[in-house]
Amino acid sequence: MDFDILIRNATVFDGTGAEGYRGDVGIKGGVIAAIGDLRDATATDEIDATGMAVCPGFIDAHTHVHVNIDRDIMHEDNLVRQGITTVVGGNCGKSGWPIGEHLDKVDRLGMKQNYLVLAGHHTIRRDIFGDDQARFLDPPDFKLMQAHVERAMDEGAFGVTVGYATRWESNDEIFAFAEPAGKRDGIYASHIRSESRHLLEAIGEILEVAQHADIRIQISHLKTDSPANWDKLDTVFCMLEEACDRGLGVRADRYTYVGWHGGSTNALPRVAYQIRQERGSWESLRDPDVAQMVMEELEKMHAENGGPDRLLFCSMREPRPEIEGKTPAQLAAEWQVDLLEVGIRLEKMGGVSAIGLTMSEDNLQRILAHPLVGIGSDSSQEADKGVQTHPRSYGTFPRVLAGYVREEGVLTLPEAIYKMSGQHAEHFGITDRGLLGEGLVADVVVFDPWTVQDKAEFLNAHQYPEGIPYVIVNGKFAVKAGRTTPENHGRALRKTDM
Repeated sequence: MDFDILIRNATVFDGTGAEGYRGDVGIKGGVIAAIGDLRDATATDEIDATGMAVCPGFIDAHTHVHVNIDRDIMHEDNLVRQGITTVVGGNCGKSGWPIGEHLDKVDRLGMKQNYLVLAGHHTIRRDIFGDDQARFLDPPDFKLMQAHVERAMDEGAFGVTVGYATRWESNDEIFAFAEPAGKRDGIYASHIRSESRHLLEAIGEILEVAQHADIRIQISHLKTDSPANWDKLDTVFCMLEEACDRGLGVRADRYTYVGWHGGSTNALPRVAYQIRQERGSWESLRDPDVAQMVMEELEKMHAENGGPDRLLFCSMREPRPEIEGKTPAQLAAEWQVDLLEVGIRLEKMGGVSAIGLTMSEDNLQRILAHPLVGIGSDSSQEADKGVQTHPRSYGTFPRVLAGYVREEGVLTLPEAIYKMSGQHAEHFGITDRGLLGEGLVADVVVFDPWTVQDKAEFLNAHQYPEGIPYVIVNGKFAVKAGRTTPENHGRALRKTDM
């Protein structure tokens, strides 16, 4: 039999969590045509995968690629180079709109990987009510939102997403918003309201949505942020497991880093930004009475986060070596000022962002190992290589294989592959890919388990991983012999086609 692509002598992992086995994989016409002993077959392109693994293309459960689509930035390869062949967009309550036009644009312009979208709560709220956002909605408003959700599902959305961006989203509003998606076998993904001080209440809130709206839920980037909250993880696990025991469809995702990267300095407490907005100047924070109050809040903030040494500053655009990679305490010592003055100077400087190393490595490993948790990068396609970004944009998935399979043994290789493919396909309702099986769409990754390695770092994030020489999207090479191909073979996936 002749194939378009023939992968020989690989260890085949099917994405179900089953152990790998020796085999060949033949691809023809965009689908997996045969798996097994294909020694007598021929192909246009043959890959000798001796010593390497072949598995389903990875599915990234949490991205913000919808932003790239809105800006026509659709050809960057930082995700596909990780082995990601499908991304979930529209997360944290913000998506393209209308959904049908959004997906048509993907098909028209093309992407490196496939794309599916969730309809954003914030996006729909703004489409209906414009700037009239600072209010609680009532039942007639709920009906308008539900009609929008029904339209989104009709146009191919896989579900809905919420970001809890303000205090105006009541539980009744969210229940009503989620219900139409639940009735159409959609999913509800949410950046929960708190990942730190009110974590347990936030977990309880999203579980109520699953119960009231009768919908599968995806908890976005599950974490216990700040040392004061690290000991809450056991309770979180108990809450999720008990919900599953009650028959609720609960899953979560997590990226593979203990640090966040924010678009602002995060060097001052929230009250400082409120005062600056009210008075129109950072100078107002130097008023003795104001400064004392803000300093007290700043000390509380650092205490909750484990101290000022857990915050690192970096430039967003032009290089600033005087602050790059330094902590508030280091800058205070160099400038001979207090921590409040450090924050004021950084804010006035502009173009400074922060890295917060406020999460626990032990908790990260426990979260990754939990059977309800899969992998999501919380990233997007990176177009501007001069802008500082989070290493998860380049390293999330290879970091699983290198750091948490090969080095730490947190996961077995079959478990890790399942958490990056089959688990997400099942939970999101992706029926034509996500597993390695005959007749399924040929989204395939070939990697070397012994050499795969993430290279991105917090202060040097734009670094491609190693050890993933081939990525196949819809039966075509997206990465070939370690190099990105110029064509875009990804397309929009629609729930209505599943």
